[in-house]
Amino acid sequence: MSGELTRTKASHRHPLDWYVEQGWEWDMIMRQIGTDPELADDAAIWDPCAGFGHSGSRLESWGFGRIYLSDLVENVAYDDFLIRPIYFSGDFLEQSAPPESPCSIFFNPPYSYIKGIGEAFVRHALQLATHRVVALFPIKWLSGGKVRGRLFRFDHPPQQVLYFMQRPSMPPGDLIEAMGSRAYRGGQIDYCALVWDVRRPTAPGDTRSIWLPRFDDPIEGIA
Repeated sequence: MSGELTRTKASHRHPLDWYVEQGWEWDMIMRQIGTDPELADDAAIWDPCAGFGHSGSRLESWGFGRIYLSDLVENVAYDDFLIRPIYFSGDFLEQSAPPESPCSIFFNPPYSYIKGIGEAFVRHALQLATHRVVALFPIKWLSGGKVRGRLFRFDHPPQQVLYFMQRPSMPPGDLIEAMGSRAYRGGQIDYCALVWDVRRPTAPGDTRSIWLPRFDDPIEGIA
């Protein structure tokens, strides 16, 4: 399930951190990082925290032909796809291999319903992916202090940190239908995307910080 730590009490949050990105976030990410090396090496894409599958349906439009989705519960919006993705149920942390190799992992992982689960998902993804790992997180997750400091500074510094200037809204997946047109409005959490290139690990201190444009950016003209 996708994850967001909301401003609501823990008792009111989704028990599995199922918070859903709208999908445009992946378009902005891909405009920045490009489709290589996946297309060049014919690598598959896997989202192990699929939710509705918004990552997969958006990435499909970028030319990725083999998309795998998995999660604890099947909620995929298959009508959003031109070609039905392969889905399987399972706990990502119990997977010992990707569904296909070579493979990149693009996901919106959980990070609050179990202590340390976000870091566990990232570390496991870096073990399983052959090409890239791209993960959505709240910006405040980067302030890992003693807990995540080793992940970012020493063990696996990300290649890039992409900051969303257009603030996403990530409502609970089980409430989106009832919320209607309000579902993706009024986001209160600032997000970023972390990018790792498994083939070429980034040295400590070499991580790039990049600010992604807003929809109304007059320079970029992002629509």
